[in-house]
Amino acid sequence: MQELDQLLTWCDNEYTSAKHCQCGNACTNGNFCKGTQTNCYSCIQRVHSYSNRTYHYNCDKMVLYYTLKHCYRFGAEVFYEMNRLRTDICNWQNISIASIGCGPCSELFGALSFWRTIGKNDTAFRFRGFDTEPLWQPIMNQVQAVFQTADVRTFGQDAFAYYAQSQEPVDVIILNYMLSDMMKFRAGQYDNFLNYLITMIQQKKPRYLLVNDVYLLVSVGATNRMLRFLKNAGLTFKMAKLQYHSNHPYIGQFGRQVAKQPFVMSNAAIVQRYDPFAETNSIQTLIKFQ
Repeated sequence: MQELDQLLTWCDNEYTSAKHCQCGNACTNGNFCKGTQTNCYSCIQRVHSYSNRTYHYNCDKMVLYYTLKHCYRFGAEVFYEMNRLRTDICNWQNISIASIGCGPCSELFGALSFWRTIGKNDTAFRFRGFDTEPLWQPIMNQVQAVFQTADVRTFGQDAFAYYAQSQEPVDVIILNYMLSDMMKFRAGQYDNFLNYLITMIQQKKPRYLLVNDVYLLVSVGATNRMLRFLKNAGLTFKMAKLQYHSNHPYIGQFGRQVAKQPFVMSNAAIVQRYDPFAETNSIQTLIKFQ
């Protein structure tokens, strides 16, 4: 996928440039890597540690590395999630996607790759990505810049405020590795977020809500709480839960287990030295509103 290749090439160039913090003594994160690492993955693993509830992404170099290592996997997971809706979406003339907490917009590349795979035109594709974390803004700006034919825009503002004023339709809402992050680091705001999400669903009447997340207890809990809120709000929907990951004894089964899938969007050679993950490995919730 040309646009993804362009984004990752830009991220690679930015990551290796001297204008960003360097691992070792100049590390933004208190020399956590102790100068022994040649990359930022040790800091990312610290963020992702199950016991961590305070240390978050706080370095522009870290989010560049995150994009280079994770974008293929997270994008492919959304590609296959949307592919399960192929029979329905093939009948659509246009698609309008809202991604909340988009970060580097990996879901965009999976969604547009799927749209092209079913023979649809870029001119009928609209994507709006929202993330209020300033660290993601340079990457989000570059995401928007690499697209020439599809209608892609990214925003550093609140998605709910945007759609409260916008007349744009929303066919699909995507929450890509967003619920677990919010539940883990901003649990006190989670119920308020769900209430805003429900208001947006009631007003915009999307056809689908797609959740893609990590297989952890915090993700399972966040997803199930969201489902209870949707039901309690009187929303009617059909739902499917899937997992690529085999059952962990402490987490249990989230949904129907499906076979892991390889990447579909690009040649991973551009980011090979960042050791990108080789296949899908998430839990997914597909919600179709009635």
